[in-house]
Amino acid sequence: MYLYLGGDKALRNNEILGIFDLDTVTVQAHSRAFLAQAQRKGIVHDAGGDLPRAFVLADDGVWLAPVNTATLQKRATGT
Repeated sequence: MYLYLGGDKALRNNEILGIFDLDTVTVQAHSRAFLAQAQRKGIVHDAGGDLPRAFVLADDGVWLAPVNTATLQKRATGT
């Protein structure tokens, strides 16, 4: 199965490690540090679309998605 992130990007479900809400996660210093480090390493990718609402941690890096976490979760589980 695939998870459509928005824009022109889809990931295989078995490549996904986690789905996180940008508004709540970036409040924590550790999360901001993680995202900053990922940006420096060049592993942050944009799935396209408008302002990112969530990020998906995957085998190949961090994907910024314009879709909220609830919608991504529903897409991932098929509910």
